[in-house]
Amino acid sequence: MSTLLAGLLAAPGLYRGRGDGAESGPFLARLVVTPVVSARGVVIDYEATSDRRGLHHVEHSILTTSEDGRQALHVCCTELPGVVTFNESRPGVFTAYDGGLTARIVITAPQPGSLTYSWWWTRDEGEPKEQFRADVRRTG
Repeated sequence: MSTLLAGLLAAPGLYRGRGDGAESGPFLARLVVTPVVSARGVVIDYEATSDRRGLHHVEHSILTTSEDGRQALHVCCTELPGVVTFNESRPGVFTAYDGGLTARIVITAPQPGSLTYSWWWTRDEGEPKEQFRADVRRTG
């Protein structure tokens, strides 16, 4: 089992913190990590809010191990047309489908009880760039 999934299974709960991004501006982030299906995966519920924009990002994702042994992040959020599978290309880096938007999600656990969760994308054929990132700590 991968280090990220094992780490999230070992530290479920509520994570809160701050984030920022080129399009979003500063925001408050709330993530809830919940083990599912006999600890074979985790659900990540993520919300971003700000005084200026209110609730502006809602995401419900499932992180699990796919049949080939790699991690897969199945994402349903307000910005995507449906559920999109992001496959792990290297530890903590999940790349998306061949759609109109080249995207990736990067999740790191820099220290116990903390996570970074960032979205990267590009609207052209260039390399994706970090567009927003939440830095959160486990609070419950």
